[in-house]
Amino acid sequence: MMNSLIRQKATLAIAVTTCSLVVANAPAADWPQVQGDALRSGNASTQTLQKSLGLVAAIPMTDAILASPVVSDGKVFVIDGSGVVVAIDIATQRVAWKFATRGGPGNCNNVAAPTVIGDFLHIGTMAGFYYVLNRETGEVVNEIDCGEPIFAAPAAGKDRAYCATLGAKLYALKPNGDVIWTWDFVKEVVDFDGDRWKGADWLKFRGDRVTWRDHFVCSRDICLVDNTIVMPAGGRTIFLEDSGDRPTLKKVGEIPSFAGKEFPATFGQSADAAGNVYVQWHRRDNAGRVEVLKLNGDDLETSVVHGTETSIGQHGLLSFAPVSVRGEDVYRVRPEHGLGLCRHTIGVEQPEVLCDAGAICPPVLTLDHAVYGGLDGQIHVVPLAGDGVAGDGREHFTFATAFGAPISAPLAVVDGRVFAGCEDGYLYILGPKGNAELPTEDLEVSELRSSLTGRFAAAKYNWYTNYGDFGGTNANDQDLKPPLRMRWARRLEGTVKHLPVCGGGRMYMHTAEGQILAVEQDTGRLLWRRYWPDVYLSFTSPLYIKSTTGVEKLIVPQGGIKKSRMRCLNAATGELLWEAPFTGSPSWSRQFPPVVHGNVAIYASGSGEYAAQGTEKPFVFKGEPVERDGREVMSWIYSNDNPYYPQDHRPRIWAWDLETGKVVWEKDFSEFGRGGNDCGICVLDGKLYYSVFFGYAASQRQRRGLPVENNGLTACLDPATGDVIWKTTDYYVTSKCTLSSRDGRIFIGGFNRAKEGTDDRFVWCLKAEDGSLEWKSDPVTSALNVVTVGEKYVFSNALRGKGNVFDRSTGKVVNSIGHNYACCRFTLSEPYVLGANMDMIDLSQDGKLVSTGPAIDSRECLGAVVSNGRIFYMSQASGFVVSQTYGAASETLPAVWER
Repeated sequence: MMNSLIRQKATLAIAVTTCSLVVANAPAADWPQVQGDALRSGNASTQTLQKSLGLVAAIPMTDAILASPVVSDGKVFVIDGSGVVVAIDIATQRVAWKFATRGGPGNCNNVAAPTVIGDFLHIGTMAGFYYVLNRETGEVVNEIDCGEPIFAAPAAGKDRAYCATLGAKLYALKPNGDVIWTWDFVKEVVDFDGDRWKGADWLKFRGDRVTWRDHFVCSRDICLVDNTIVMPAGGRTIFLEDSGDRPTLKKVGEIPSFAGKEFPATFGQSADAAGNVYVQWHRRDNAGRVEVLKLNGDDLETSVVHGTETSIGQHGLLSFAPVSVRGEDVYRVRPEHGLGLCRHTIGVEQPEVLCDAGAICPPVLTLDHAVYGGLDGQIHVVPLAGDGVAGDGREHFTFATAFGAPISAPLAVVDGRVFAGCEDGYLYILGPKGNAELPTEDLEVSELRSSLTGRFAAAKYNWYTNYGDFGGTNANDQDLKPPLRMRWARRLEGTVKHLPVCGGGRMYMHTAEGQILAVEQDTGRLLWRRYWPDVYLSFTSPLYIKSTTGVEKLIVPQGGIKKSRMRCLNAATGELLWEAPFTGSPSWSRQFPPVVHGNVAIYASGSGEYAAQGTEKPFVFKGEPVERDGREVMSWIYSNDNPYYPQDHRPRIWAWDLETGKVVWEKDFSEFGRGGNDCGICVLDGKLYYSVFFGYAASQRQRRGLPVENNGLTACLDPATGDVIWKTTDYYVTSKCTLSSRDGRIFIGGFNRAKEGTDDRFVWCLKAEDGSLEWKSDPVTSALNVVTVGEKYVFSNALRGKGNVFDRSTGKVVNSIGHNYACCRFTLSEPYVLGANMDMIDLSQDGKLVSTGPAIDSRECLGAVVSNGRIFYMSQASGFVVSQTYGAASETLPAVWER
């Protein structure tokens, strides 16, 4: 292998030559499939780009473009989110033909790129139809009803194309679309023969809840190595050889143990000519890396691309895109400013940063440049030469799209031109000396096109905040009942820890890496996506609110080690209305967004010094503490079981004017104790309630010269002024839990013990009028996230213990739920508790499991919510979002792929 320095100097010499001269057009070339070839390598070493790139044309489509364009014989083919396929003559920039795929409004979020093979264009859609078109005329040659969505682009070999469905069914096809053979992962490997999209069938099959072992979806692209199809399926990697008239299963590959043993999610897959398959995977809580898998006979060899490892206790964020490969260099993007594009060299520990801009769009490697689309709405053309230091003087060319919308679809590069589909709905074509004007017409892709219907569609039935309402009850009653039926499914290029939030006919999501998204509740169609750099593992939820002026707003706390900001957006368009600074780590216990009273938005957090890992052992999440000149520094994601906090950590509350973002009032409760990382807020009957934990270990605080009198505080405040009405230091949250309220009562739980010297945990019920104790529950293992308070049931989950149902008058445990859940964020839609993978548990039948699955998540950190008569679920680990209908509505509102 050429060593790094020699390679850089050689590449630099080439770059100087090609950038300083006007390069003649290369011979005509094609880009027939996503990332250029069936390997998905992104390696286009025969392509060159001139320094004088400019806009040749911006061609409008009917929706956001989420799939890569492909190029063949002078035409570019693109499918937009709504399934409209267009062929464009590159020389004239005129539309040659247009074809609308079937499925109606539900056929949206199309992410599978078209593929050219011979005279044909192959297209898989979210509606489950697979089309083969004559690429010259657009006429339909073949149509296959696959019966489930297609997220993966077809992979084309010499005389065959291969298609994988979301349900992990593989099709081998002739160029004209005739089926040669099929293979089904769920039947062949999982050994399940029921309807893979029905919870009732999975319950019958398993007899208990589904787990990561039942995860099966294929939501990312397949690749083709010689005659072996490599398919990501439910966290496993399938090597299936095409033996002519039938397939032969060569290997079911599993990712080795690292931060757990569960089958992880694949966020990107690509391969090189030597047969190495590069899998960007995620298991839990930012834990993942790029694994290299290679089939050697019957054995699977594995290795790791060094410098790609991430976890909750390491610095750096995950990647959500396939890598691109050239020789022994692996190029990887991620949504982390400062580490946007990196080059990893096999055998070298640390990567080289080539470009700061964060992305979820994989790079294309031309002879001299890496080209990718950023979450900042710009096309980045980055020279490959340089000394390996970010900002080292490389001539980094950028092109800003018209409206700043992100570019998430992979690019195509052919004959010196760059083809980029953007989420603003335009296909941008850049070329030598292009001088076209940017488009000025907003295509209004953020407008709702399919509205909710039914008796629960009204705003009063919105699940508008992480815990359901400002009281934090975490409960509602919208006539939930079986059977459950899939409505839609979509991808998410990020990780989350909060529940879906709904309002205005939209569902909102905030990824831990800084993306905020809005989609239609009815169809899941992407409306808008916004991204802010420097957000770092911020597990916070959005809040939907209609202000007193009638403007729909979305408020999101976005935390980061460098800075933290409360951001207020127009909920309909994603436009930033205002932002304000706050401090504190919005991690495990603070999924909650602000609460709003009148025209004031209120948030609770802490203040202090943070780093990726802390200094004293209790400050770190795992591993060895990092010494920082004797300073006590808090780990950004801190230990689950914190006996105390650093000396400079103070409990804080902020209140902002909802219209302007100006501070209305601010409180610091450090006179009662230090801490503030674990806290909660809620509103009941016009009063604000706040609870904070200072740590249970008074002896440790004494040793370190901190106040020892109080382990925590709960207070009632006037939300308009911040004036304290009452306070108590006898009862308080004990980490990993907010507080909830209903019917004149405040409910407090937590993960930790309340006092040193005892292992007992309790739920406390206080009178809202004065903070006096109404009841203390029976001892519990823990009371995690929130004490759920419905009209009939009071419930709390326990980490790896039994979830408990309490008598609302006495706190006695009257029932429990087993199934050994971890940190699942249950919700209650009476009488059902909703858990991970759409688990549905009937509290009126002693905790009977009535539905489970499909298993779309590798982890069990999040449950589902019922909002506006629908069920919504986001996977924590697997980059997947679904909606279901229930009861009578399930008969009339099927998924778009059900016929």
